[in-house]
Amino acid sequence: MPRYSDELIADIFAANNIVDYVSKYVVLKKRGSDYSGLCPIQSEKTPSFHVNADKQLFYCFGCGAGGNLVQFVMRTENLDFTEALKLLADNAGIALPEKTGSYDDVHHKKRARIYEMNIVAARFFRDCLLDADKGAEALRYFSERKISRKTINHFGLGYAPDTYDALLAHLKSYGFTDDEAVDASLAVRRDGKVYDKFRDRVMFPIIDVRGNIIGFGGRIIRDSKNSDFKPPKYLNSGETAAFDKGKNLFAMNFAKRADISRLVLVEGYMDVISVYQAGIKNVVATLGTALTQDQAKFMSRYAKEILICYDMDEAGRKAALRAVDIFSAESVRTKIVKLKGAKDPDEYINRHGIAMFKTALDSAVPSTEFRLSLLRPENDINTTEGKIGFVKDAAKVLATVGDSVEVDAYINNISAETGIAKEAIYAEYKKYVSAKTGKQAASPVRRISRGAGAASLPLQPPTAKTEGELINIIAQDRKVYTAVKDIMKPEDYSTETLRKLAALIYQKQSEGKEPDFAAVMNEFSDDPQVQSEASSVLYVIKKYGNRRDAAEQMVRKILLGKNEAQIAEHKNDIQKLGELIKEQTEIKNMKLIWE
Repeated sequence: MPRYSDELIADIFAANNIVDYVSKYVVLKKRGSDYSGLCPIQSEKTPSFHVNADKQLFYCFGCGAGGNLVQFVMRTENLDFTEALKLLADNAGIALPEKTGSYDDVHHKKRARIYEMNIVAARFFRDCLLDADKGAEALRYFSERKISRKTINHFGLGYAPDTYDALLAHLKSYGFTDDEAVDASLAVRRDGKVYDKFRDRVMFPIIDVRGNIIGFGGRIIRDSKNSDFKPPKYLNSGETAAFDKGKNLFAMNFAKRADISRLVLVEGYMDVISVYQAGIKNVVATLGTALTQDQAKFMSRYAKEILICYDMDEAGRKAALRAVDIFSAESVRTKIVKLKGAKDPDEYINRHGIAMFKTALDSAVPSTEFRLSLLRPENDINTTEGKIGFVKDAAKVLATVGDSVEVDAYINNISAETGIAKEAIYAEYKKYVSAKTGKQAASPVRRISRGAGAASLPLQPPTAKTEGELINIIAQDRKVYTAVKDIMKPEDYSTETLRKLAALIYQKQSEGKEPDFAAVMNEFSDDPQVQSEASSVLYVIKKYGNRRDAAEQMVRKILLGKNEAQIAEHKNDIQKLGELIKEQTEIKNMKLIWE
């Protein structure tokens, strides 16, 4: 990954105002240098999302997300740091240099070349579809599936003709080589010859959240003429420098603009297209494979709840259950959509209409309830043996649920349904939790659920909040830095984030430079949780009657907190305890030296 200079990054920041950019996503209301609105990262009704024009930072007091403009783009567009910086550079008309000859440079150029080829290929497929001779049967296929011309255009659907080299010849006319076509998974090489990969298929361009065509899916529209060869119904692009099917989703580029509080997950391209055409825009599908952890993580950046709308045959139920487990690991709520009288959403909409499908979505069953419902046919709860079996199986299911309030509610329901005491059910549940985690389960009613999708923040040391406030003052006032730097060194702060933040701020102050908060935040690009912790320190500016007095009180509070922790640790060591009590008195009487 190229390492760009601080000067270049500063130029990109200067050319992109965070308020103007964020306003594309959020309606912001101005209050002084601060702007507020509904958080685009979490679903909320009361504005807790703030943008500071002076510091060029954002911070959400609801979910804790924060950072500079690059980090805002990373979160909302699901990009890494370099990709987000490039997007902002492109927005400002600034060219980013590439390190010539490096792996990343070669990979970047190959990926860019594939993007270009895919655009040419998508236009070729579209033109073939609209050709009266070549595309007649493909158009008829879409018509029979009740897909309108408007929807065809919206998704850029096309047709790959039944020839061996029509696309190859077209790509060569644009200067692309056979090797490049193979690298892009638009062609295949067999026995020393190169052929079009997609033939006689309706085509679905796969577009990432930045609008790049990264690959294609193709579906057959008729049986093979060769009785000895049965082609797969769906054929997708292989892995390329531009395409990783385990990390992308079909139609996420459209869904991200829709209802960000939830996403509808279906199994196939035609399901997405039918649901989207029905007016439900927040719908996506995996790319010919089972759901992956990366895809679940990707979806969790856009939605806090997923409606899983798979086929309800045995294979579909198993896939839905696997998906529930994967989403659970990302703390995402899931519900299961039950479609009766149709095998998939596309068929259901065509048979029962849009209104009925929307009703099915609104009636989606919480995933825990769905999993429990599958246990009932296997256990006759009218018998004692059946009740015991059901409770044991249900306890296994509840042991995978992260929300203790939800667990408690279901234990109450199961107790009422079976007549078995709640305490007995809970004891069974604890056995499975202990076996799963190696730890004793805490009582559900005494644990507080953060809610699905909420950030799981580590427990902060008692002095961390005050240390953050001290760093904030030091960042604003060089005289405070001079008075504090030898008493509270960067390594003396209590968390890794605070130590790194202090080191960066101290370095700038030692050089006589005013710390650029947006630039400082670039050093916290790898971990969203760390970004949030650092941003919470820099974002909030408190008004103090006297900064010097405030800083002095903070230093005393921090040192006393550390001293009290040591006293508790050495309470049985009389000699050490005496030293610490003496040190405590000195801390209480200490005064900072001001230049």
